[in-house]
Amino acid sequence: MQLCGHSVSPYFERVVIALDMKGALDQIELAGVPGGFKSETHFSHHPMGKIPFLIKDDGTSLTEGQVIAEYLDRVLDGPDLTPHDFEDATRARLIARILDLYYAEAVKPYGRMAFGGEATDAEVEKAKSQDIPAAFTYLEKYLGEGSRSVGDDWTLADAALISHLYWYGALKVRFGLEGYDAWPKLNAYWETVKDTDIVLRSFDRVKKSYDEFFGGDDS
Repeated sequence: MQLCGHSVSPYFERVVIALDMKGALDQIELAGVPGGFKSETHFSHHPMGKIPFLIKDDGTSLTEGQVIAEYLDRVLDGPDLTPHDFEDATRARLIARILDLYYAEAVKPYGRMAFGGEATDAEVEKAKSQDIPAAFTYLEKYLGEGSRSVGDDWTLADAALISHLYWYGALKVRFGLEGYDAWPKLNAYWETVKDTDIVLRSFDRVKKSYDEFFGGDDS
């Protein structure tokens, strides 16, 4: 199978993180974007022209980072990243959904500016003072008390969280955003995982990918 995209995308990188957590990076080919971005080949696999997408061995495609991560968690060898306990599994899925629906939407004005676009002063102020804090407060409600986002083992929720926190860290430095002090569980989580090999390898991949695309130095 081929996982297509680049680690500059947190939705692609979460899948790579999940593969790393499973010890399964050697079971999947990381293939870039066959044919190039927005090519006919790209659109044939992802009708929206986005990444990531997974080309399965039978030639069919699967899209959406979280769905791909869940699929690979089921079909590849390695530790399960979906908790066996139903309540924990539900919470892990909810954490990933909060990140994708609320945090990612909240941070969009800063993301546009980081990649050369524009945002109005009103959009930036609302993101900083209202939307991002609200998303983190929502996330804080469902984070666990263990060493990982749900319990003490890596889950797909961690893969989603780590992939987004790289970019929050970069935006925090560049635009003067707040840290995690107002959210004790999120702050404790980050202090616990930030120096793990999983996180350090992920951040190195994203940094290299960003530099390849933009020649930037955000980290």
